[in-house]
Amino acid sequence: MQTGCSFKLSTRRRIAGGIALAMIATLLVVAATTLAIRMTRQVEDRTERVSKTQARMERIRAALHAHAASQGRLPCPANGAQDTGLAVPVAAAVMCTHRDGTVPWVSLGLQAEDALDGWGHKISYRVPDSFVQVDSVKSSNSSTAGLKVKDYLVDRYKLAWVLISHGASGLGAWRVFLPQMALPGAGGNEWDNTQAAPVKFFRRGEALVDPATGVEYALNNAAHFDDVLLYESIEDLKNRSGFDLNTRMTTRRLDSGPGGKVTYTGRNANTASITFDSSTEWGNMTLASTGGTISRNADGTGIGVCSGACATDAESALDSSKSLGFKLSGGKTADKFALGVLSLDPTVQISFTFKLLGANVGVPVVYPALPNPPAVIIPYERTVVPNLMPSTATPFDEVVVQPLGSSRFFIASIRFCTAAENCN
Repeated sequence: MQTGCSFKLSTRRRIAGGIALAMIATLLVVAATTLAIRMTRQVEDRTERVSKTQARMERIRAALHAHAASQGRLPCPANGAQDTGLAVPVAAAVMCTHRDGTVPWVSLGLQAEDALDGWGHKISYRVPDSFVQVDSVKSSNSSTAGLKVKDYLVDRYKLAWVLISHGASGLGAWRVFLPQMALPGAGGNEWDNTQAAPVKFFRRGEALVDPATGVEYALNNAAHFDDVLLYESIEDLKNRSGFDLNTRMTTRRLDSGPGGKVTYTGRNANTASITFDSSTEWGNMTLASTGGTISRNADGTGIGVCSGACATDAESALDSSKSLGFKLSGGKTADKFALGVLSLDPTVQISFTFKLLGANVGVPVVYPALPNPPAVIIPYERTVVPNLMPSTATPFDEVVVQPLGSSRFFIASIRFCTAAENCN
């Protein structure tokens, strides 16, 4: 009997132990599931807040384009410690008052919430002092010094503006109706993102946990990072604000001349010379034709020369008997040239004559260089001929473009460049 009782007791103990283990296992599963759900929700919450931040930054980008187009410059940052949303100063300035400030939402025509990130903090805004001056965007060129961002492992230079959300931690962010949040750890990338230009700013992956220990960084640890950035190059800002580095040969552009609108008869401009606003740092240019009068293609996106009826693209296009010259005004010179063509044919060959003060610089440059065959292109698609230079490396103020052989095309765009630029 004692043996039997002992057996039953030990069996009950084993059963009880098994139940306890099962309960522990269940609790662990529940805990793990709860943790996984919480982590998933945290990830989803951050993803949603980052998406909201990025959407608002895109609204700010569009507003900066509109401001640059209407004012010819960018606004200064607002005072982060105040909630007025006004650029300081409001007017053009040599230097902004609050160079480590926030988005001036009122000056940009935005709503207050448009200038807040997904965590409700004010979005910081950085701009070079040179870009808040009168007509600074229009007058800048691609070699202009701008802001710098280390984007993961790539250095980005010549930036027109930078927007910074200080992330979930909000370290260094200005708040609505509240003081600025505590600054991040000195010497880290988040610290740099709270400073005024010309410091280098940082865009990189989130860093919340020490990879060596698996322990979360303290918020004041210099290695902590959760910022969200958006930036734009000077060239892109000019292009998107209507100050294209390329001078598009459109009807609208030719109508921008100091002498007023061109009087067209169909495709025919009825003149062999037009001075127009290039809307670039090069200022006004004079367009001159030989072999006929200046003409345009059917949709007004390219120019040619017509010597007769000018009723079709074939009659109004450039051919080997005609040429178009582009001359800079105001004593300005360039070192490189680029051309965008709309060819009527699948091949094209072009002669470029460079001049300075009316005299030829070197000998005409041929694309593609003879005796090579003409370049194969897609008809009516813009083909760019980049980085053209005189045969003698000398500055020039005029370029004359002429088709060779059986080539026929319209000129869709041109670009004058400095020696340091990639003229494309």
